[in-house]
Amino acid sequence: MEIIRSNFKSNLQKVYQAIEEADFFAIDGEFSGISDGPSVTALTNGFDTPEERYQKLKKKERYIVISKVDEEERKRREQQKHAKEQEELNDAVGFSRVIHAIANSGKLVIGHNMLLDVMHTVHQFYCPLPADLNEFKEMTTCVFPRLLDTKLMASTQPFKDIINNTSLAELEKRLKETPFNPPKVESAEGFPSYDTATEQLHEAGYDAYITGLCFLSMANYLGSFLSPPKIHVSARSKLIEPFFNKLFLMRVMDIPYLNLEGPDLQPKRDHVLHVTFPKEWKTSDLYQLFSAFGNIQISWIDDTSAFVSLSQPEQVQIAVNTSKYAESYRIQTYADYVGKKHEEKQIKRKWTEDSWKEVERKRLNTQCISYALQNHYHHANSLTSTSTVGKRNLSPSPAEADLETRISGEISDTELEQTESCAESLSEGRKKAKKLKRMKKELSPAGGLPGSPAKLFEVPDTW
Repeated sequence: MEIIRSNFKSNLQKVYQAIEEADFFAIDGEFSGISDGPSVTALTNGFDTPEERYQKLKKKERYIVISKVDEEERKRREQQKHAKEQEELNDAVGFSRVIHAIANSGKLVIGHNMLLDVMHTVHQFYCPLPADLNEFKEMTTCVFPRLLDTKLMASTQPFKDIINNTSLAELEKRLKETPFNPPKVESAEGFPSYDTATEQLHEAGYDAYITGLCFLSMANYLGSFLSPPKIHVSARSKLIEPFFNKLFLMRVMDIPYLNLEGPDLQPKRDHVLHVTFPKEWKTSDLYQLFSAFGNIQISWIDDTSAFVSLSQPEQVQIAVNTSKYAESYRIQTYADYVGKKHEEKQIKRKWTEDSWKEVERKRLNTQCISYALQNHYHHANSLTSTSTVGKRNLSPSPAEADLETRISGEISDTELEQTESCAESLSEGRKKAKKLKRMKKELSPAGGLPGSPAKLFEVPDTW
């Protein structure tokens, strides 16, 4: 049975029931098709770290095309946009119930090359993606306690040596052959199934369906290693636990997966070089530059830089030395590249933190000086005030103005020390206090503009 927008609400209880009865869930969002602009392949690099890959995928956004229209057409488009957004919001809120039901079940959720699916699902139905990878890991495992990526499973022993192509369509075909035993699928009456004989690839439902079939075939194959062999392996079996919460990293040469439950793999990369060069250079130019070093692998970063991996680590320093006197290109080790990048990041972070600390220090200092003045003024004024309620008049009488002038010259060391403990040193507090006194004298009725009242500060309704 196909659940679509028009029949979703009427069949929601059937969906809930299916979730309750299921052993596991296979998902596929076809999310790679919802975003225009650069492809995932263009954004990524063969030597991305898990953190870098996460940040790149996180930044993949829609492109917006803007055109000039007249006022009437603009209003019509605005109305259409509002109606569509409202409809999409209603649908999203409705479907979020399904996602939450799956999450609350705690059951195994399976996908094929599913990192992007997981990121979009978390972002669309729970909350914006965190800036930090570790926060994303923690959030994801809270939402989906058990995830399994069939692409990673097929790329790992004992499957790696007997499965040559792990793309979903080719994997599904391979798992129908020996030594695998594909599951037999029977559909309930009135619920026509997908037919794998007539492929419907890149339809989310069909891809999720064959992802589930692939998982069953591989899980059952693991049962053949038991003594005695087991024909059927459950989604709750300990045999498949090694594959839990590890999401395949596409086109990363030496880090096969993102580990949601702990630190990621840290490859040595002592055979990798970072090369910068003119924008006009092509891949052939890099091959020419490293022609003396045998087989190399090139991973472009942008128009003017790339990673080059050599077959022998001992050649790295030789390659670096060749660029010392070169004018058009620069070669450094991967370790040096990472070290400089880390230093730049630390400097930027320190600059940002120091800037905010300075702003906050100044803000606190100003508040504390103001509070000390207000407290002194309020204490003195309470001796002469005839009203005990309400907000004080911000335009004081001549007597009050004279009192303020006298107070401005009588800030005690105790009050300055209170200011110091709140924001900065006593000496700095004195400097700011003196500056404040000068400002207040300039604003006093004697030295101010003719007819302008002395509004030194606002007294809040509550202290």
